[in-house]
This record gives sequence, C-alpha cells and structure tokens, in this order.
Amino acid sequence: MDFTQVAIIGADCVSVSIALALKAQDRPPKIVGCEADNRTANLAKNKGAFDQVERWPDRACRNANLVIVAAPLPAIGEAFAAIAPSLQPGCFVTDIAHLKAPVMRWAEERLPENVFFVGGHPILNPAIAGSEPLEGLEAASADLLRGALYCLTTPARTSNATIDTFAGLVTMLGASPFFIDVTEHDGLQAGAEGLADLLAIALLRATVDTPGWQEMRKFAGHRFAAATAAAADARERHLSVFLNREHVLRRLNTLLSELVHLRDMLTQEDAETLEQAFVATADGRARWLGEQGQGMWLKERAVRTDQISSRGEQLGQMIFGGYAASRLKKGAEFPPKK
Repeated sequence: MDFTQVAIIGADCVSVSIALALKAQDRPPKIVGCEADNRTANLAKNKGAFDQVERWPDRACRNANLVIVAAPLPAIGEAFAAIAPSLQPGCFVTDIAHLKAPVMRWAEERLPENVFFVGGHPILNPAIAGSEPLEGLEAASADLLRGALYCLTTPARTSNATIDTFAGLVTMLGASPFFIDVTEHDGLQAGAEGLADLLAIALLRATVDTPGWQEMRKFAGHRFAAATAAAADARERHLSVFLNREHVLRRLNTLLSELVHLRDMLTQEDAETLEQAFVATADGRARWLGEQGQGMWLKERAVRTDQISSRGEQLGQMIFGGYAASRLKKGAEFPPKK
C-alpha cells in the first residue's frame, strides 16, 4: 500500500529516522509531526523529516492513512485516546514502544474498530547504529533502521492484508519484519531490560545514603555510573517493570538464585569456583558483544521450505499472512516464531 500522508506522534531519534526513510522513497508521503517541545519539533522539520508540525495529536492525524505513535510508554494510552476521534476509517496505526502487552491492551480499549493496529518495536542493528544509547535527533538518519530487527505484534483476527501492509512498511524502511507473540516478546524484554533496571535500583539502594556513603561516593567512578545508568529515567522504567512484572518476577527469581550462589562461594572462601564463574561469564559477555557488533542474529532467522512441515506452513499462513508465506516459499530470510 502506498501511504500518502503519515502522522508521527512524538519526535525522537527512531521516529525521525522512520520519517527520513519514508521521505527517501521515490514517492514520499506528506509527513505531519506532532511534538510538544518546539525546539525538537523545529529540529525534526529542519532535518527534512516533517513537512508540517502540529501541536495537538488529533490535528496531526487528520487525513493520515498511517499513524506512528512514538510517545513515551506512560503517555501512549492517552495518545491513543487523543487521536481516536480524528482517525479516518481504514487508517493503519502502530507504535514503537519497547513493551507490547499494555500497548496492545490500550489500543484495543481506545482506538476505533475501523482502523488497523499492529504493535511495533524496532531493535536497531548495533553493527549500523552502534551500541551506545542514541539521544536527541543528531543521530537520526534515513539509514538508521537498515538491518534492524523490527518486532511486530498483531491483535487476534488481524487480516493477512493488514499483516502484509505492515511487513511491507518495515521492509521499506530497510528493516526485517519479525512477527512475535506478545507474551514471548515481553518475556524476552524482561530479561534484556527489566533485570538491568532492577539491578540498578538495588545497587543504588544498597549504597547511596547508606552508612559509609559519604566516603564511598569518592570511590564511585565510571563503573558505578554505568551500572546505575538504568535508573536515570525512573518514571518510564518503573512503569515498564511494573507493567511487565509477571515476566520480570520469573527472571528475578533466577537472578536471586545466582546471587545466593555467589554469596555461598564467598562465604565458603571458594576462590577457585568464584574465579571460574567470573571467567565463564566474561567469555559469554565477550561472545555476545562480538555477535552484537556484527548483527549476527539476522542470520539465525533464515528459514527454508525443507525445514517446514505442511502443518507448519499452514500455521505460518495463519500467523504471518501472505507476505511471510510467500517469502518462506522463496527460501528468503524471514523470522519464524521461536
């Protein structure tokens, strides 16, 4: 489907990069941006991402046949409610939040039934985007999503045509569409980010303002800052952990078991076992960083028809739609549900 007018609610590095990639097409759509911060809005417009800027979300969505909500997670539900009256029938709506279950619920509750919603979560390819957090719009570019793993979560009874449309949009951006179950997505996210958030909070609570902190703070350097960086955006991260608490709790129980094992090694003065634990985990981290830097995960998703039973093909057609099925038949890369 050719999108003629796109509304982007919220301007950050990823959403502006999506806009720039759309503007780089042979027949670029008109893009209307909505961003409360005037400086950010003007910067996005000066970069060529937005043709027009509106202050209110409902006005930005008028006449749009694609709406991308890039608001922070705590504001997405309110954003859906705000744009709902202005969405034209048949409009395609998505988001780019890192947590999907609450977003899917808000979409079902607040978006009209005559629009087509699919949840989205682009995971940038570190071989292209780097491994450091991207802040501001300086790093935004039309190529930022090239090679990205673009997670898509579909509501029940989503049509094949809708699935094909979103898969085509992701491909247009240079990313790889990855259809994934909501529960599976948020479970993986709990281990990748939820635990890191809790570890940062636990470390701060165990050190800052505790007895000895006045002297300890003089020793705290870049390692302490890096280990506690996740606590910087407290409101959004708190909500992410709380909304994903069922998955986070399972991961947390595993983490607590590992901490107990480490405590036992120290209590028993078992230096050899402690060293083995350090070395093994250091090797695992180095391997992960090497794979991450090369975007190795993309190769893991190549699937050929000789690996899929006829039953699997039928299931793939039900889950992924015609777009995925056609790519599987051609032996092209496409992400199977794991």
